[in-house]
Amino acid sequence: MRDNLRDKEYFDTFIEEELEDIQMFEDSIADGEIEEDRIDSIEDEILLIKLGVIIAKYSRGDDLEVVRQEFEAMTEMFCSSWDGGIYEDNLCFASLAYLLGLDGATLAKIRDKLMESDTYDYLIDFVLSGAEIEYDDSKISFPRHYKNLVKSITEKDREALIKYLRGWYKGSRSSSWYDTHKITDDNLYYGYWCFEAGAVAKRLGLADDDLQNEQYYPYDLVHFI
Repeated sequence: MRDNLRDKEYFDTFIEEELEDIQMFEDSIADGEIEEDRIDSIEDEILLIKLGVIIAKYSRGDDLEVVRQEFEAMTEMFCSSWDGGIYEDNLCFASLAYLLGLDGATLAKIRDKLMESDTYDYLIDFVLSGAEIEYDDSKISFPRHYKNLVKSITEKDREALIKYLRGWYKGSRSSSWYDTHKITDDNLYYGYWCFEAGAVAKRLGLADDDLQNEQYYPYDLVHFI
């Protein structure tokens, strides 16, 4: 277990239920039960559910190679169907793609897809490309929220990254997943992980041994590949 807010039995149930939902949606599409103009939105919903399942498996403590393979398996669908509607989902996907060690060609395809979004910015580009591709560092979609994370990149400021990490959960009150661990009548919680902080730390090669026990920091994922 990597998560300390729920036990293995909870995540087993969560994952089983989400996989059943995915199968239901996929069967409905295959059987022609979904109107043509709704298929894109349904496929986007499938991708969000799959992303939640992958995060839940990470929270449960699944082997990282298995998590990597499952994430990689959904990238083709992502690159063809993702609508890029919510910035934090885009940043999460980009961060996981990098942390899980997807190859350069796949990261480039993900980058091309995410660039279709109006909120594609320097932060997502850095996560996907590092210093390899120049991108305007003044183009930040949500400068106030990500101020310290951006500062950690542009000024190589480790303390700014730690400040962002430690304020990440409290600063995410408007997110749909916020406080889902407190809900008892439905299984909505898949784990709280600040994947973007891990991705930036890895890109910058920051020393992070002292962050190993930080609640939201995906330490083993940062050091996976």
